[in-house]
Amino acid sequence: MKRIVSLLIVLLVFSASFGLWANGADEGAKQLHIGVAAANFDDKWMSYMHDGFRAAAEKAGVKMTMVDGKNDPAVQQGQIETFVTQGVDAIVIVPVQVSSIGPIMAEVEKAGIPLVAVNRFPEEPYFSQLATYVGSDELFAGTKQAEKIAELLDGKGDVVIIHGQFGHPAEMGRTQGNKDVFAKYPDINIVREDTSEWQRAKALELMENWIQTGIHIDAVLANNDESAIGAAMALEQVGLLDQVLIAGVDATPDALHLMKEGKLDVTVFQDAYGQGAGGIEAAIKAANGEDLPPVWDIPYEVVTPDVADKYLAKYGE
Repeated sequence: MKRIVSLLIVLLVFSASFGLWANGADEGAKQLHIGVAAANFDDKWMSYMHDGFRAAAEKAGVKMTMVDGKNDPAVQQGQIETFVTQGVDAIVIVPVQVSSIGPIMAEVEKAGIPLVAVNRFPEEPYFSQLATYVGSDELFAGTKQAEKIAELLDGKGDVVIIHGQFGHPAEMGRTQGNKDVFAKYPDINIVREDTSEWQRAKALELMENWIQTGIHIDAVLANNDESAIGAAMALEQVGLLDQVLIAGVDATPDALHLMKEGKLDVTVFQDAYGQGAGGIEAAIKAANGEDLPPVWDIPYEVVTPDVADKYLAKYGE
């Protein structure tokens, strides 16, 4: 009997010791560290992307360090150098300026750190050096936006285009999508186009200037919602809003609320949160040595007033 009791005690002690050893091994496992180089903390749409970064990192249990590039390529370059010095396992970047990403690519490639670009598409030779690109097809967004406006105009009318920042991949893709569609409609004329640099206040000023010239406008196509809102504000001030169709891109909460008020006609949902979450998910896979597709697509979706509530729900509203 004593031998049986002794044996049981030995087994219990061994089991407890094994359990402690196993837990210790888990606790000692290396936690992945992902560096996120954001372009700008002050951009409202990007703030939803940043939420996606944070939520995905928390869910996956990885350490994430996110820094603000302040829309300055030199600042972002320095931040990437810091990530390399820290020995992060992967880097997610929303490039401040895709044309200036070369030195960053050289830095991370030398260190052997996988780099995931989000939202802003780097052209070759940089694209093929990425672990993957996470984003949405800008040409598709501009195409769908213009197709809906052409439908609402019954194929004829005078339109203006408010560009984002000239040379930005989203500005180029969305505008090209607009123009490719309108080229199929001989009775739709682009009467003015200029940049608001993505800003509501600058779009308001631009639209005021166009109104003062006395040109006829049937529709405004803005590269983003903030610019569409600025245009709507200018038109509302002079009592012309109900005579002009307004289209934006992003489907931000502000734009969706405006749509419910009958002041915005079309937008195209760009899933900022989904891009952020996808960026972290891709970075984790890259850090673990998994193969990734060249493009991690987050699809755009056309939004009209009848489905505005559905998209507001995505923001918890």
